[in-house]
Amino acid sequence: QSMNDEAPYRIIERYVAERSALSDAAILKELAELAPLRDETDPSWKTSEYWKQEAYRFVALADLVAVRKLRVGVRLLLERACFGDPGEMMRGLRHSCEAAFNPDWTGLAAVCIPLAVASRPGTRLWAIDQLTVLDDPTAEPIFRRALSDELQAVRDIAGIGIERLERKKRNA
Repeated sequence: QSMNDEAPYRIIERYVAERSALSDAAILKELAELAPLRDETDPSWKTSEYWKQEAYRFVALADLVAVRKLRVGVRLLLERACFGDPGEMMRGLRHSCEAAFNPDWTGLAAVCIPLAVASRPGTRLWAIDQLTVLDDPTAEPIFRRALSDELQAVRDIAGIGIERLERKKRNA
């Protein structure tokens, strides 16, 4: 079966299997060398080649970061996250980040907080998204700042983060 008609999950599984014997350092090096994913509106997402060479490899590396608990890889993933959620592939990123840090949610928040003000929109979006589910009170100033972000998606998620923190305070 050629890669052209191979199911996406199979391509990702193959990428993971091909890297199973690599050292943690080699996995992190490959991730560090991966170009940041382009925003969802970029026409490259319409090509199967971009999905195969970039997107599925990103997902495979995220899976490896999760399984191997490569905490350093979380920052690298968020720095390469795309703005948007093409094919709904980005929404699983949070689970890889959480798996790498479980149960150290404070440690994960500490990685996400500086990235939530990054210049790259995708990095900001997914760092804020991750902070939203962590319910870490130290993220409140970041959420408040993000309410005036130039991007509506970031503002929306920041609003959810503030609502969750306020609900947690009320229920404490």
